[in-house]
Parts: sequence; C-alpha cells; structure tokens
Amino acid sequence: MSLLSGIKSRGGKLSEDVRTSMGMFFLGILFLGLNQGIMNSTFNNYLHDSFNISASGRGFVEFPRELPGFLMILITGLLSAFPMRRWLILVGFFSFFGVIGLGWFSPGVSTMVLWVIVWNLADHLFMPVESAMGLMLAKGGASGRRLGQIGGMRNFAMIGGTALVWLLMSDFVKISYRGMYIIAGISALFASWAFSRVRLEQDKGGVNRAFVFRKQYMLFYMLNVLWGARKQVFLTFAPWVLVSRFGTSPSTMALLLMVAATLGVFFRQAFGELVDKLGERAVLSFDSVVLLGICLGFALSVHVYLLYALYILDNLMFATRIARTTYLSRIVYEKTDIPATLSLGISIDHAVSMTVPALGGLLWTAYGYPAVFFAASCVAVCGFFAAQFIKSARSSLG
Repeated sequence: MSLLSGIKSRGGKLSEDVRTSMGMFFLGILFLGLNQGIMNSTFNNYLHDSFNISASGRGFVEFPRELPGFLMILITGLLSAFPMRRWLILVGFFSFFGVIGLGWFSPGVSTMVLWVIVWNLADHLFMPVESAMGLMLAKGGASGRRLGQIGGMRNFAMIGGTALVWLLMSDFVKISYRGMYIIAGISALFASWAFSRVRLEQDKGGVNRAFVFRKQYMLFYMLNVLWGARKQVFLTFAPWVLVSRFGTSPSTMALLLMVAATLGVFFRQAFGELVDKLGERAVLSFDSVVLLGICLGFALSVHVYLLYALYILDNLMFATRIARTTYLSRIVYEKTDIPATLSLGISIDHAVSMTVPALGGLLWTAYGYPAVFFAASCVAVCGFFAAQFIKSARSSLG
C-alpha cells in the first residue's frame, strides 16, 4: 500500500476538504523531513568540527537540547486554546530561526546552545501534534497503520535531506555547514506554509489543559521514562562514537541515515500494521531484545561496519513510539486526554533525556564509551519486563 493511499480511510472516502488538508499535511511533513534529514546527519559533525567539544561536553549539550521537551506540558498548555494547525505553523518558524541561528549566528558555545534550544523546540512541539493528528485520522482500529504511514512519509522526506548532505558535502562539492543550514531553513518555511493550509473539523483547540495525570496511565508514564533513557543513549553517544572514535565523515553519517530513512519508509508502515495485529506488548518486548543486542554490539565490537549496521537498525527501531501512542489511545479515559497526556509523556521522557547524556558523558570519561552501552543494556532489560505488564486489547476491553 502506498503512503498517499493512507489519505483514504478503510471506512470510505474522505471529503474533498479533508483530502486537501491531508495532502497539505503530508506536504508539510515532506518539507519538515527534508529539514530534519539535513540537521540530523550534520549536527554531531558540526559540533565536533566547529566547537571541538569533548565527550562529556557533548553529553552536557543534550541538557539544553532536550529542555523544550521537558517544558512541553507548559508550552502545550499555553497553546491548547488554539487549533493544532497553528502549532504546526510555529513548528516551521521555530525550526527556521533555530537552524539559521545555529549555522550563522553562533560565534561561541553559549550562543550555539541558545539556537539549539530554539531549533529543538520545533521538533518537540511536532511530536504531540503528529501523534494526535494521526489518531484523529485513524478509523476502524487502524491507528497503528495511520501513524506508520505518517512516519513513513517523514522517513521518505528525510531521504532527500540526507541525500543532499551526502552529495553537497562530499569531497567533490564541499558545501559548508552554513550553506546546508540555509537549505534546511528554507525547507522549514515551506513546511509552515503547507501546514497553514490544513483544515480539519476535529481540530478546534480549546482543551485548555496543560497536562493530564491519571493513575491508570502509570504504565504509559513508565514506558516514557525508559524510552527517554533508551533513545538518548543512541541519539547522543552512538553517533558520537562513530564520529569521534572512528572518524566517520558528515557524508558517511548522511549515507547511514539515508539508508535508515529509506528502509524506514516501508518499515514504519509495516511496523504500524504489526502493532495493530500483534499488540503493543509483543512489539515492545521485541524492541527490548533487539536493543539489548545493539547495546552489546556497540560496547564490545570494534568493527566499524558492524557498528554502522547496528546504528541503522537502532534508527529503525525508533518506530516503537507508535506502540506507546496506540497503547495510550486504547487505555485513555476520554479522547480529550490524548494530546495533554502525550505532552506529559514527552515531558517525562525528556526529564530523563536531560540527565542521561550528562551522566553518560561522565561515565564515558571515567571508564570509556563501552560503559555507556553496558548501562544502556540494563535499560533494555527493564523495558522488556515493563512491556509484560501491558494488557492485551481484548483483556483491556473486558
């Protein structure tokens, strides 16, 4: 099934206005994915080449980088009276100013950190909107499928961004980081324009709640704690191992992400359908087992091509976010809880994300980088046992 075929629901054709809005939403995702492909494949090299920071310094950079995620319950509380279309427009503008400031107005580490916060405010604001809109557009119990289609479209666009880096920052062309960040910034502005054209009847805003905390969502919150630790090790230290220890170039990092994004176009859609078919417990258990293998591989192997393969595999496994979102949609007390609870989940996982890199950087400095991945393997084991507490869809209904 193609990505764009997801614009039609299994229950029948959508109205012309909804199809138009869906088309503009997917177009915005394409431009945003192009922006993210450029930024994700160059950021670690940019820090290494432009600021010459240490492994512990790289870990501490993640604190301000993840700060917008931690503050998401406050940010979404301020925006909750507005339709998500306006949130999407802000995503593009924040990304534009962040990447331009990062590339052109960062004479030192302190100013660089400020622009990193602005840039990542866009990415974190998009997280609850992407999930909430995916659930709005899902029908007939196919929420995993719909979220997989949206993720697949995003991956498809990231291929273009990483391909640009691979081509334009190669030894033959050698465009600077500044030049690439201009392209990323312009792409973000086009994303804002496309998102401004989105009109959905369900998207009226007016929830006026910063967050929802309910006892029955405790397992969802715990899964977010573990996700925050799990993802940050590989967002921060896996690429840093490749760049600082194995001398991986920006074009090679872009190629790795391009391969991951290409595979992710199909993997995310298949994974979303697998969540619908097998349930969240099975797929999150599988993710934990795979993560354990990846952690041990990074800790024990010095074969760079194996590490490249594990890095690609880990990027693919980030699709497990779909399972946490569908689990919440299944246990939610009332549907209006979803955006606010997603925002709280993001803040919880980012409270962890802000501390894990700093601790990991200190662990790296004291004992070497394998110690970071041995610690991450413990998180994988905890994630496996936490997944066993997820009730099946049938038992949760009964």
